[in-house]
Amino acid sequence: MATMTTAIDNTHKTPFGSLTVNGFAAENDLHDLQFKLANHLQTTLDVNHTLTVFFNNIAQLFTVESLGFEDTVNTPIMLGQVQKHTVTYNVASNNNKLGILKLTRKKPFLEGELAVLETLIGVLFYPLRNALLYRKALQLSMRDPLTGIGNRQAMENCFEREIKLALRHDNPLSLAIIDIDHFKKMNDTHGHLSGDKVIKHIVHSVKDALRETDQTFRFGGEEFVILLHNTHQEHAKLTAERIRMMIALSPVDIGNEQVHSTVSIGITSLKANDTTNSFLKRADDALYKAKEAGRNRVMHG
Repeated sequence: MATMTTAIDNTHKTPFGSLTVNGFAAENDLHDLQFKLANHLQTTLDVNHTLTVFFNNIAQLFTVESLGFEDTVNTPIMLGQVQKHTVTYNVASNNNKLGILKLTRKKPFLEGELAVLETLIGVLFYPLRNALLYRKALQLSMRDPLTGIGNRQAMENCFEREIKLALRHDNPLSLAIIDIDHFKKMNDTHGHLSGDKVIKHIVHSVKDALRETDQTFRFGGEEFVILLHNTHQEHAKLTAERIRMMIALSPVDIGNEQVHSTVSIGITSLKANDTTNSFLKRADDALYKAKEAGRNRVMHG
């Protein structure tokens, strides 16, 4: 289940509880440890909680001052305070690599402790795999399958939290709603696959114009919502204009034809008494004004 690299100090013997760690743990006691850990790990499908349960359980046996876990996709998880001496495990089976697990402490790890650790990581493997699969399923359920950006459910989950944080810390927060102009006509003329290509092109252009801290969601078939963090309305307008121009000046190759598309954008900034609904409605009203004024323009509300 795991491969390991570490510097081992085997000059001491360390007892903890009824289990003596001298390279050969007492078999019955080790079985008890495995059973208890397995039961504790079955209580959650959250990755952070799974690793916290594992960390807390092994910390009852011997000193471990930090635990880190990193896979190739998600933000690394770190528990505790990193120290000098490290033991590193590649948590994997023959065909299923979960990630890298690192444990640290001030003193070198003993050989007997490492033997116990390797056994307990074997207990961790399946609960951690299940938690990672569950997290992936949740992440996929919050993503638009065509563009990979957040879907409407993800937007609703995000907005209430971000509005509360902005109001609590008195940070500016702006919102833009983008609508592709005459999208139904484009679909009718060129077909739905071409329409999908235009949508992906527009999302790519939007992401190129934004910072990593900004968030983009697909609100409807041809509508998108952008949450602009730490952004006042004037800066939001500049960002929206940059997006509008990038899209208008970059045609999409469809068959032997270059097809131009434009967007209308409504923007607004958060007010002290805003709710999610009032925030969205003001931006949506601004979008309606942009469309009424002739499309391919930015209006604010």
